[in-house]
Amino acid sequence: MWTRFRFTRRGLGAAMMAALACLPWIWPASAGATSQWSRKTGSECSRCHTVFPRLNSFGEQFLRDGYQTYPSHQQGGVKDEEAEEEGGLSLSKIDHLLGFRVNMTPIQVETNSLRPDSLGDLHSRWTFGSPNWIQFFVAGPIQKNVSFFSELEYAQSAFKFNWFYFNLTQLAKTRAVNFQVGNLSPLEFASFPNRLPQLPNIKGEVFLVKSSNGTGEASVDMSSARPGIQYYGHNDWALLYVGVSPGPKATQANQYFNDWAGLVLKVPEGKGGFVGSTATLHYYVGTDTKSTGPSSLGQITNRFTRLSPQVNIRYNEQLDIQAAYVIAKDENRSLVAIPTGDFDYSGVAIEAGYMPTPTWHLGAHYDDYQSDDKVGGNPVIEFRRVVPVVTYVLNQNIRGSIYWEHNLVDPAPGTKRVERIYFNVRTMF
Repeated sequence: MWTRFRFTRRGLGAAMMAALACLPWIWPASAGATSQWSRKTGSECSRCHTVFPRLNSFGEQFLRDGYQTYPSHQQGGVKDEEAEEEGGLSLSKIDHLLGFRVNMTPIQVETNSLRPDSLGDLHSRWTFGSPNWIQFFVAGPIQKNVSFFSELEYAQSAFKFNWFYFNLTQLAKTRAVNFQVGNLSPLEFASFPNRLPQLPNIKGEVFLVKSSNGTGEASVDMSSARPGIQYYGHNDWALLYVGVSPGPKATQANQYFNDWAGLVLKVPEGKGGFVGSTATLHYYVGTDTKSTGPSSLGQITNRFTRLSPQVNIRYNEQLDIQAAYVIAKDENRSLVAIPTGDFDYSGVAIEAGYMPTPTWHLGAHYDDYQSDDKVGGNPVIEFRRVVPVVTYVLNQNIRGSIYWEHNLVDPAPGTKRVERIYFNVRTMF
């Protein structure tokens, strides 16, 4: 069985690497691009992205300014001629606003995940042709100071909105006054936003731990979308953001609000190869509840806080390293009437990528977090993994990647380690 396991994992990995290495000869990369933003702006995807969906420094500024360029950062900036002809109205051709993305995993092997016989050994599970999702999005400026982004995802026979918000940018003709309103992320402008990553099939798991272990009426994590309003202001050196949200739903059951704030220090334009590098200090505070409304128990609360220093080091649009540390506390994680003490956990997320050529991206992701509280000598929550990834970029808006999700946590007695190796294809049109 061990021999078979080694052959399965290593053999599949070698076969995937060989197939990926052959792609440049089978399907040569092209300089053209057909994504929604390219149709609208007339620029190639590489203008705003390194390896999509990861934004470069120009792409981040383009987003902050409401998907427009302004004289203050015209470095060969894109212009919408139709918008200028209409006196600043930027809602141009409808095909300039519509786009879609496709995510598919043609082949995957997951070790120790299939037990054909209840009394037998665990086997590897093979998956072929898995359609993960398709996303339809509508985005762009409506007029000079108003833009929007809406993303509808279809997966597993169900539709859902991921992001849905308006940007109100450069109010009072200054970058110091901007707002986001709608379904948004508190980490949108941080150094490690956990959105639009270099390695899009994986996230920083330390950002996704929910308050109250996900059992409360208003349990939320740090980075996922939630209804709210967020102010942000920025210049060449820094960006400040402050936001408020009722929780995971716009019509939340309880009376509490979640608040967050962050300060981002930026390496300004013209400061060498490190342009786009940032450092962030992010703080989030909220209150989760149980038994709100008619109940013999009365409302139970859990006040929780999250503090995260972060850094993003970029060099010459080739090297991109993101790292974040999270310090978290739940005052009543179990949502009991009489809390026994705080629940604390901490951890890191690190993601790095290097592009030796415009068509190849070499990346790695690392997660590690655990709680202070232990049961039987083991942390109540614990997660640790490393994920090396090799990506070939086709036509700038099509990528094929090989992921190896290597679990570093020792398996519990009587269980075996589960790992995944898979080939993933993503497109953006």
